Amino acid sequence: MVIEIKPDPAHPRGGFAEVNIQGAVAATDPVTLSVYNSYQQKWLGPAGWQPNKAALPARAARQDGDTLKLIVGPDIVNQIEEDTPIRIEIDGSSWDTYWPDDINAGPDEAVVGDIGGTGAAPEAKAPTAVVAPPADVPAQNELSETDSAEDAAPPEAPAQPDAPLDAPDSAKPSKLPLVLGAVAVLLIAAIAGYFLVLKPDPTTEPAPIAQTPPAPEPVATADPCEISALASLQGDGFPALAGKMRECAGSLSGDDALRLVEQAAAANDPAALALFGALYDNGVTDAAIEDQIGLTFTDDPARAADYYARAIAAGSQDAPPRLQAVCRRLLLKTDTLSQSAREDHCQ
Repeated sequence: MVIEIKPDPAHPRGGFAEVNIQGAVAATDPVTLSVYNSYQQKWLGPAGWQPNKAALPARAARQDGDTLKLIVGPDIVNQIEEDTPIRIEIDGSSWDTYWPDDINAGPDEAVVGDIGGTGAAPEAKAPTAVVAPPADVPAQNELSETDSAEDAAPPEAPAQPDAPLDAPDSAKPSKLPLVLGAVAVLLIAAIAGYFLVLKPDPTTEPAPIAQTPPAPEPVATADPCEISALASLQGDGFPALAGKMRECAGSLSGDDALRLVEQAAAANDPAALALFGALYDNGVTDAAIEDQIGLTFTDDPARAADYYARAIAAGSQDAPPRLQAVCRRLLLKTDTLSQSAREDHCQ
């Protein structure tokens, strides 16, 4: 079988093609065909190329001996590019070919339906109505040569239709001017009231707005319980410093308290030396220093006796009775340090 595709000579502007298939016979009327794009592997449908097979109607079909001659329209021609490998199927038979390059695309049609077939004829369009002039009125070009412009009578004016019964009486005066006048009076009165009452006197200066002075920034005060603030009290004597340390028991750490007591003891302050003796003496307890601040040592009577003796030598009045109590405890000790402390401070 041989297939030939060429431009339709009846449509020189393009958009139509003639498909001649030798050895094919149309089995249906109208004849439908399916077009397969072998390159894209898609079928041509009413809206373009698609994955599913679709049947498109031929515009015309006739049998010429053993050759089937089909006319296809823009719905097929405008969708296929030149030199595209295609396959045309009709009634189960197929033919492979290439779309020729001499078929021009035509303008798309507004509607593509079931047109064409072995006996289909194009649908006739409705005739356009032409309005002819009245028979008794001659056309301008049909005036006789003897008729002059002066002899030609002007056409009579057409009769005006009767006014409807419910049309408004044009002679009745309108109320619109009265309404516009009232609006104008009110507008003038409002403007006058603004200038006379509301508008401020330009010669009067507005009263100055009193400005509230900014609140002074709070002055940061030093924490009296900081180590630097407490250390500044060393010049007033350790009793004053120790009293302040007891007031700051909730915020003063044991390490900071030990540093202050060591500085005072290094200066040979009797109260600081006596406090060191009490810290090593299990028989004497300073609740604020030991329990609240946490400055406390393990019970050591020998060291307590040494600090008490130094405090007595510096002039402490509290150290003598405490030293006597520690010496009585040392009599019960047999270790070398306890015996040495008893010999040095308890004779």
